[in-house]
Amino acid sequence: MQGPDYPTEAEIITSRAEIRKIYENGRGSVRMRAVWKKEDGAVVISALPHQVSGARVLEQIAAQMRNKKLPMVDDLRDESDHENPTRLVIVPRSNRVDMDQVMNHLFATTDLEKSYRINLNMIGLDGRPAVKNLLEILSEWLVFRLRGTITRRVGFSCANDLDTVRRRLNYRLEKVLKRLHILEGLLVAFLNIDEVIEIIRNEDEPKPALMSRFGLTETQAEAILELKLRHLAKLEEMKIRGEQSELEKERDQLQGILASERKMNNLLKKELQADAQGYGDERRSPLHEREEAKAMSEHDMLPSEPVTIVLSQMGWVRSAKGHDIDAFAAYRKHLQSPPFHQQTGPEL
Repeated sequence: MQGPDYPTEAEIITSRAEIRKIYENGRGSVRMRAVWKKEDGAVVISALPHQVSGARVLEQIAAQMRNKKLPMVDDLRDESDHENPTRLVIVPRSNRVDMDQVMNHLFATTDLEKSYRINLNMIGLDGRPAVKNLLEILSEWLVFRLRGTITRRVGFSCANDLDTVRRRLNYRLEKVLKRLHILEGLLVAFLNIDEVIEIIRNEDEPKPALMSRFGLTETQAEAILELKLRHLAKLEEMKIRGEQSELEKERDQLQGILASERKMNNLLKKELQADAQGYGDERRSPLHEREEAKAMSEHDMLPSEPVTIVLSQMGWVRSAKGHDIDAFAAYRKHLQSPPFHQQTGPEL
């Protein structure tokens, strides 16, 4: 088993070793991370972790921008629509911004990456809740489906009759036998149609008379008395014989399965395969082991850009962006800014 699957296409980044421990112990946690790509210099997020809303993520990123904790991000947009249910766009301030580093920071500080606890707690065959590993769950489920023949193998026992497959087959077999019993009575009526009609017409209590004359049970006699005249045609007799033949085949099949452990196991296998074919679908959450995301430090958030530092003989310092600047003009601007505008201008 690869690992758990979720309704979204976000990545499961938990290592295979940790996922294996979850199935061995019955508890643990998995982490999901949003899926993103670079597009026209921006970042486009196309899948979010389970139960994470795009509005919540944008709010978290915008809060960091307001607090000056994301100086490298210039704009946010939600471009989600019918064709693209999730499309969040993050625009950097320049093409020099390392967006891989920015996304790593956002994974660590927002819901773009989220952890989900797994607790395989279930009510066991003993009727008590307990955390069970995957092997125990599957073993007890098999006992639940096929009690008796498998109990000896896996070592479980259960006081209650949990044989769901056997009970289902027995229920159907009971229905088939009851219907066959009625059909047998109806065929007797068709083979003796004139005498049956005479008894019904002349007897004050036709049911006991039919039971006595043809050896019918009360159920069969009632079925005959409930027949309408239009059902006494020859064609109806052929339908009854056809139904009887089909039900006899089903009866033999059900009795054969109930009497054979091998056939019972084969039936369960076929039903599981049919369920997988009918209800199964492709995995939605891909598994990609990733390193743990780490938030950026304040130093890492400072943009990497050219800066010119102007230092005067008096020890005054001023910085300016870029290298192509007039050093003296920058220094004069420095002198005009408070609280230095009253100072005399020392030489550069």
